[in-house]
Amino acid sequence: MNLKIIQLREMHLNDCVDLDQKSSNGLWSKSQWKKELTDPKRICLGVKELQTKKLLGLCSAWLVIDELHITFIAVDPMNQRKGIGKFLLSDLIKRSKSLQINHIFLEVKQNNESAKALYNSMGFKTVGKRSNFYQDGSDALLLNKETHYKS
Repeated sequence: MNLKIIQLREMHLNDCVDLDQKSSNGLWSKSQWKKELTDPKRICLGVKELQTKKLLGLCSAWLVIDELHITFIAVDPMNQRKGIGKFLLSDLIKRSKSLQINHIFLEVKQNNESAKALYNSMGFKTVGKRSNFYQDGSDALLLNKETHYKS
């Protein structure tokens, strides 16, 4: 597979909605995705397969002073376990250094073992728990990665 990380823009709106639907049963509405793709305080990255031009993964994050809050990360279910999530997250972490980010936060479903393993392998540590965080009543673990940006 020949993959490329791209900055997602409003022109990718339908691809984002489609991947959200496939991977997360439509966690966000089309208007929420539009906001993610157009707000300058948010970062949306995607992984495209160069031959097919298909969006295989995406992530979205909010910039809050010196913190980055990952709000969404997903890989097309047909392409999971191929390193795409790690590729995407690694790129986001690299970009965070140039943005002078000191902490990266995200929530993960407490029972999502594969996602927790990925985040742990990339240096994220559990720093809290959010009870009844997801629509189905599941708890979330709050994870943090210190990036140690120094001015």
